[in-house]
Amino acid sequence: MSINKIECPLIDIPEYNYNCWSVVSSSLECSELSFLDFFSNFMIKNTPCIIRNIASEWECTKKWVCNNEINYDYLKDKYGNLEAPVADCNNIQYNSHCKIDMKVTEYMDYMKHHKDNRLLYLKDWHLRRNKPDDNFYEIPIFFALDWLNEFAMDNNEDDFMFVYIGPKGSWTPLHEDVYCSYSWSVNIVGRKKWILFPPGEEDKLKDSFGNLPLLFEAEKHTNVKYYEIIQEKGDAIFVPSGWHHQVANELNTISVNHNWINACNVHIVWTALQTNLTMVEHQIEEFKDSPEYSSQCQLILKSLFGMDFKDFISFLCYIAKKRLNQLEGKSRMGLSKYILGIDTIKFDLIHILKVMESITTHPIFLNKQNILPSITEDIIKIKHEITEKCH
Repeated sequence: MSINKIECPLIDIPEYNYNCWSVVSSSLECSELSFLDFFSNFMIKNTPCIIRNIASEWECTKKWVCNNEINYDYLKDKYGNLEAPVADCNNIQYNSHCKIDMKVTEYMDYMKHHKDNRLLYLKDWHLRRNKPDDNFYEIPIFFALDWLNEFAMDNNEDDFMFVYIGPKGSWTPLHEDVYCSYSWSVNIVGRKKWILFPPGEEDKLKDSFGNLPLLFEAEKHTNVKYYEIIQEKGDAIFVPSGWHHQVANELNTISVNHNWINACNVHIVWTALQTNLTMVEHQIEEFKDSPEYSSQCQLILKSLFGMDFKDFISFLCYIAKKRLNQLEGKSRMGLSKYILGIDTIKFDLIHILKVMESITTHPIFLNKQNILPSITEDIIKIKHEITEKCH
């Protein structure tokens, strides 16, 4: 296995302006795009793009596809005994698709012959976790700075790596990705139509209760700024933090998808966490004087956002400790086959420090009843160590 080093410049990340967006790039050819180009022009700027011909050497590109169609028989033979979550796009309850678990062999039979009223979409399938030795794809270097999956894999927790398989007409409702993370998606076969909304534009779609529609209809919202992007076979799409989006399969389609967080967007995740907490506090403000108010706010925050303050701080401390060890030469491996260069490690640590400095001035942190003493001690110790070693 070849090893590649990831080097990024020690530059500052500008404060993200949610009212200023760059034009979505036309196609970028994978072979002509460097990591630094992607890092500087898209990841740092939180701007979406398409990268063409990124998966030509992947095993799944060669084996999951036959004559430019899904190779149903191969997938049945290889993965048929596994179960995967499946959503019915024609069965909507409580503003979401109804879901079941289904054997992959049964789902492949459905894909080949579906003639009923269901529109089934196999989604959020943790195939890499279920079969860790099956190297059916490689993480592209552009997306390798991935703290979220690094943390999940190191701690044997659920990852954020998914396979999607769906027939023509299947779709994903309008949403923002978990934790306000980045996401990337590569089409192995088929075609998707994406509609992306620059941050803040989704507010124009909300009803009087603050709820978003299941699907955006352009004719009903003529004042909304959005981008429509067609993703073909072999294309990767980069979806930045905070960009709401909806997706429709225009052909029978398979894709590989990741959610991810790193030093370039961790401040956006931290801001989103605070914003969600403020919203929760406002919703149950009538109980503010009760002794359980703060803990209940964190509990609701976790149910809405997917993590609470303790989860986020623990995640940040873990990555910081690992990077400090890497800085000492104890380990240099990042996610998958990539090595982190010294400047990349320092870049991570410097931007972790900035978020930690904001955390330690937040009322939740200052109120020692709401943060475990071990976390408080950890973050103060880590801040000191980063300052000493990176400045």
